[in-house]
Amino acid sequence: KTHTQTYTNTNNKMLTSSTATALAFAGAGQAPQRVAAITGSNKGVGFFIAVHLATSGLFSSIILGCRDTTRGQCAVADIRARIAADGKAEVPEIHFLPLTVGDAENHKIFAREIDKRYGKLDVLVNNAGFAFKGTDPTPFAQQCKPTLNINFRGTVDFTQTLLPLLRKGHDPRIVNVASMAGRLAQLRSNDLQSKFSSPSLTMAELHNLVDDFETAALDGTHAQKGWGSSNYGLSKLALIAATKIMAREEAANGIKVNSCCPGYCDTDMTSHKGPRPPSDGALNAVLPATMKNCPTGEFFQNMNVSEW
Repeated sequence: KTHTQTYTNTNNKMLTSSTATALAFAGAGQAPQRVAAITGSNKGVGFFIAVHLATSGLFSSIILGCRDTTRGQCAVADIRARIAADGKAEVPEIHFLPLTVGDAENHKIFAREIDKRYGKLDVLVNNAGFAFKGTDPTPFAQQCKPTLNINFRGTVDFTQTLLPLLRKGHDPRIVNVASMAGRLAQLRSNDLQSKFSSPSLTMAELHNLVDDFETAALDGTHAQKGWGSSNYGLSKLALIAATKIMAREEAANGIKVNSCCPGYCDTDMTSHKGPRPPSDGALNAVLPATMKNCPTGEFFQNMNVSEW
């Protein structure tokens, strides 16, 4: 279910998921001195999140965080070319920084570089993610740890590393790109559903729950213990739960934290089976990153707040 609610971005331009209509977020005059960082942004949904934010007129600097230096630099050049072709008067700085989500030391290096250049961060979009292909022969138990380490543990650690910079930001936002695969109903146990959705759940408790799933997955008892049957799904469920925890914890610091599902998009991750263009899917992350009167702790899909 989705709530029938229409949202606008911070320049009061209605967002549309139609690729036939070019995004026109640019405000009058020079873009404010705001900085946005997008992980996993050299291709697919992450690339188009960066494109939309770069052309929104709401940011002076856009940082693409990617593992592959060559692809990251090519993505920067591509975005600059798109902006030039559109004839935008105000062009934000667009830079690439190497980033490996899940590498705690690399997280610190990334944060230090942002701090050195800007002294703050206004928007963080955690798009980087990992999924084994359905045809991958790696056993379920062996797929568990790498999936959880990137999609949940690594993403949470990276975000926590950047929190001091986000607390210095202007109208700071965090958007975690999750998935409907992270739906709460994947858990067979009502008790587990209650634990993950509890409004008093702490981050330490969430980590313990994820560790319990990994232990059960490794010994093959996950199904009988009431867990779901998808490592990817559990990793995204945990990310959505972490979003809600961060939203509660950071409310006093003015940080709005939301998650979203871009939909089944035509990307490498889906082996290009998804019907939705990634440029359209990206708008589900752009909306909570730019909208006026942004809620916090919500899950967006199809351009609306949705039930988890």
